[in-house]
Amino acid sequence: MVNRIWQHHFGQGIVATPSNFGTRGAKPTHPELLDWLATEFVRNGWSIKHLHRLILTSRSYRLSSQHDEHNASIDPGANYIWRFNRHRLDAESIRDSLLAISGQLDMARPYEHPFPPITEWTYTQHSQFRDFYPSNHRSVYLMTTRLQRHPFLSLFDGPNTNVTTDLRRSSIVPSQALFLMNDPQMQEYATAFANRLLESEPRDRISLAYQLVYQREPTRAEIKKVETFLAYYSSSSDEESALNALCRSLLSSHETFYVE
Repeated sequence: MVNRIWQHHFGQGIVATPSNFGTRGAKPTHPELLDWLATEFVRNGWSIKHLHRLILTSRSYRLSSQHDEHNASIDPGANYIWRFNRHRLDAESIRDSLLAISGQLDMARPYEHPFPPITEWTYTQHSQFRDFYPSNHRSVYLMTTRLQRHPFLSLFDGPNTNVTTDLRRSSIVPSQALFLMNDPQMQEYATAFANRLLESEPRDRISLAYQLVYQREPTRAEIKKVETFLAYYSSSSDEESALNALCRSLLSSHETFYVE
């Protein structure tokens, strides 16, 4: 459990083979740390929240991801944590983030999926159930089907629903970029995000946008770029469309999808 939680935050576990701690698995890079974390986990009543807080407030997690030539020549994969390993969010976190930023995330308890009554089932081997029910709840509540993976989760390397997945691979393919630029769902997120910004004072919108997406204030250079972009876009369109285009760009940016 401790190793998997570490893997979730750092992209790689202290033991790189999370399902194999035996002789055929990888050796732990920091065995004393793994033992200490496991002891701390048990000592605090098996509290996962405590373990998350402990890791997230550690020096190792707060390290910069900047490259260092000397360290890279010794440990190119940063297995000994001389820098933070930049990695992409998992598919569920990406979806939840987009919903949260756009203000559409429903935190209420979801109801059961509206399956048709059993008396109306006409499914056969050649006419199988392949439906997806739209939901703005967190991804943990999404319906899971074995015959067909959720299209969004599948695109961003979500788990295979037919087998146990202990280690996900992170791919970078053109279809992901095309989805972010053209899919109606992304346009819906951007529109909702823009409407959220329109509720604030005009002078606060750029700052609020960066706080919601990146959890930080924009730099002076970024503010200048955004102001130039909005002025250029507004000259040929209305203010709402310009803000919508900005939101679509921010939601599709590298910093939105990567932990670094």
